[in-house]
Amino acid sequence: MNGIKDDWNSMAAAYERFNTAEDSYSTNIEWPCIRRLLPPLAGKSVLDLGCGTGIFTFLLEQYAPQKLVGLDLSEEMLRIAARKAEEKHSAAQFILADAERCAEYVDAPFDFVFSSTTTHYIEDLPAFFRSVCKCLKSGGCGVFSVIHPVYSALYPVERGDAFPSDDDWTVRYLDQSRRAYIQPWIEYNDAYENRLSRSFHHTFCDYMNALLEAGLQPERIEEPLPPDAWKETAPYRYESFLETPVYMILKFRRPVE
Repeated sequence: MNGIKDDWNSMAAAYERFNTAEDSYSTNIEWPCIRRLLPPLAGKSVLDLGCGTGIFTFLLEQYAPQKLVGLDLSEEMLRIAARKAEEKHSAAQFILADAERCAEYVDAPFDFVFSSTTTHYIEDLPAFFRSVCKCLKSGGCGVFSVIHPVYSALYPVERGDAFPSDDDWTVRYLDQSRRAYIQPWIEYNDAYENRLSRSFHHTFCDYMNALLEAGLQPERIEEPLPPDAWKETAPYRYESFLETPVYMILKFRRPVE
């Protein structure tokens, strides 16, 4: 986890620019689907796990929660989030902590737990979802946007410090090996030297079993499409996304006890 922390500290500014761009996948594909799945948040308590620079934290704040907490292990990501919070006069609170052990850092359960593209950095998925369950009130729900298992299966298998070639980007769906690759916000940014990021690959079965074993009830699963406008404005991106979808959105609930 220390390696992942160092990685994100070094990439924070590039990540923020890449994922807040008008043509970003986060803006055009991920958020519209998340928005449709959100429960009423006005007056509720909301926890954003792996909040990064607060991109989704501040979008969730538009729904008037009574309490809003973002949690991330990267000091640099949270520094950017804190600066944005000051500019926006936001009431969001930010905690420097490992999302994998989120229950250790919250003083009371929340009505709603959210996460975006964090789970593939977590090796022990069942333990993580058990911790998430402890963070939820009885009857509370969560929406997690995860890297689609088909897409994370495409990530090159780690081979020490060797950079992957184009031929290494091939689907290995049932291979649980750790993955190593160059993030797009680094690869297409001349201000940064290429460096490997490392993560894990979880299958659809892994996600479902981890939720169920944690005592969480899946309510809906979405695989969002790219916007229709991209058929004309960005046909390559549109077709590429249809071939290897980037996101799977999970809605789940802690049953009433």
